[in-house]
Parts: sequence; structure tokens; C-alpha cells
Amino acid sequence: MLKSKNDIFILLGFLILWSLIISIITRLFIEYSLVIIFSFSFLGFGIFAYILIRIINITHSLQELENTEIIPEDKPNESIDRISVKTGSKVEVIQTKDIMFLQSNGDYVSIYSKDKVYLKEQTMKYFEENLSSKQFIRIHRTYIVNIDFIDSISSYKKSQFIITLKNNYELKASLSGYKILKETLSI
Repeated sequence: MLKSKNDIFILLGFLILWSLIISIITRLFIEYSLVIIFSFSFLGFGIFAYILIRIINITHSLQELENTEIIPEDKPNESIDRISVKTGSKVEVIQTKDIMFLQSNGDYVSIYSKDKVYLKEQTMKYFEENLSSKQFIRIHRTYIVNIDFIDSISSYKKSQFIITLKNNYELKASLSGYKILKETLSI
């Protein structure tokens, strides 16, 4: 509210003038020294002005806050580029570029790579959110496919499609999964 020295001097001038006027009027009714009346008047109006300015500043800040659009902080577009899977007593690391597709398997996810199949205790939702959305598409509630391994797409039933991979694996795709795949591949 008070952004410059001029604003402060103007307020101080009004405060002194107002206190002087009230002091003179009060002196007519009370038998105290004009200096004492002026001091109490100045102090009282000073406190009142301070509180009023604080209230105005708080109200102004709240109005600015209400008018400010809060933009949620997006998670960074970082995606995982490797997955570690414990097999027996050792941990194997799979590069995501080597994953052909992932299949839901209860509380686990089967990860089909070029070389073998791994079982990971993780949700499909986790992989859907953390694998590159440009590379991995959820084509069905049970499948996430790496688009680099897609060989062909064909219609299977009404609103269902078959995705054939380069190693002849066939995966079902729902209509919504097909639409996302179609958009990603620009078909």
C-alpha cells in the first residue's frame, strides 16, 4: 500500500494534522495540557493507521492470491530407461529399449524382453506412468507395448484389434488402446 516515501510523508502529515485538530477540540472539554492530549491523540491515531494499513495490505495480498492461477507442478518428463529385476539371488538389469511388451500378471508384471521373460512385483500403472509415453503405449488393460517391436495391426473383433510383434507375438488391443496407438504412430 505504502510504496514510496511520499506516501509515508503524506500519511504522517495527515496523522499530525488530524491529531492536532482532535487535540484542540478535546482541550475545550478536558483540562489537560495540549501537549499531553496531542501525544495521546497522535499515538492513538498512529496505532489505528498502522492497523488499518496492515489490514489493507493483507486484503490486497489475499486478492492477489485469489487472482493468481495456481499451476500444479508437473512431474518432470523423465522416464525410466532401465528396470532391475531380482531373479533368485541376483539382480538383472533390463534396458527399456530391449523390452518388447509388458503383461499384467495379478500383482506382478511379466516383462518380455528380446531374450527372456522376467517377473516383477510392480503394477501396470507404475510402468504406464514411468515408461516413455512416446515409446510405450498401453494398448489394453493387460498390455503395454514398445512401438519399436510392432510389425502389424489388424482388426480382430468389433472394437478389438490384434497387434503382431516382430517376433510373431500377438497382443490384444482395446478400442481406446488402438486409438492411442494410432495417434502415436500417426496412422
